[in-house]
Amino acid sequence: MLKHLRTPNLVMIAFLMISIRYFLMAPIIQSNELHLLLSHWSFAGLVLSCVLIAAGGYLINDYYDQVADAINKPAKKLQSPEKALYWYGVLSVSGIALGAVVGWQAGLLNLAIIHIIITFLLWKYAESWKGVPLLGHLVVASFLVVLVFLPLLYEYIAVSVLYREAAASARYLLYATLAYACFAYLSTLVRELAKAIQDTEGDLAAGYNTLPIKYGIAFTRRLAVVLQLITILLLILFLVMQIQSQSWYTAAYLFMAVLLPGALALVGLLNSKQTSDYASVSGRMKWFMLGGIGSMAFFYFELMYL
Repeated sequence: MLKHLRTPNLVMIAFLMISIRYFLMAPIIQSNELHLLLSHWSFAGLVLSCVLIAAGGYLINDYYDQVADAINKPAKKLQSPEKALYWYGVLSVSGIALGAVVGWQAGLLNLAIIHIIITFLLWKYAESWKGVPLLGHLVVASFLVVLVFLPLLYEYIAVSVLYREAAASARYLLYATLAYACFAYLSTLVRELAKAIQDTEGDLAAGYNTLPIKYGIAFTRRLAVVLQLITILLLILFLVMQIQSQSWYTAAYLFMAVLLPGALALVGLLNSKQTSDYASVSGRMKWFMLGGIGSMAFFYFELMYL
């Protein structure tokens, strides 16, 4: 059952949320002599709640995807569908409950609705939306955007005080978070399109009407290329800004850890001939995303120690 939980993806989710809080939000708030409301343990509970919901989402996706996965991923065939369905319920309910507890501790119990909505959307994605052209990909990409903003939402009171006391710092925090949200959205969407092309054969057998099935692999690849080009061009613009300000460490990191994997993924998109070739594109996109998320930690340590 554990192999269906996509452990590397769950680790990346946790790393994303931890980076937003400790390497982006906390330094800005604390530099203005303010404090975060959630304790370290409460925030760990928030991260765990999202990881549990995501893990449940992977299980329910495999439950509904058995026909397609028999062709696309025969080595990862779901051995016990009933057991997967049971653990989906346990993980999802636990994630929602834990999110509600953390929301209550933050004085914002109504934020629990976000966890309920996420759980519903991931279920609908697995149950039917995955087979709708583009809709399923947008749902997955939007899930990552929510994870980017969730640490700020649960610290809404602290962020509101920051806005009153230091509006410029609050705007910087918002713009930086928005930039990472855009990166997460675009890169996830490109990776989802690559995976959709890779899974075309199984999705066709399952009766799905995904983007590459309805509009063709060539169209889907062109869309992925355009989105990846937009992302890379935005990163190049930021890189040029760092070079102009003589931030050499930042420029070096952006080039080696973010732009280079992104460019390799783009080359892979352009050179892929068969659906199986897109597996390497998906892997390169994961390194691209990891480099982007890791930039928060790098910028923090550069500011503190370099």
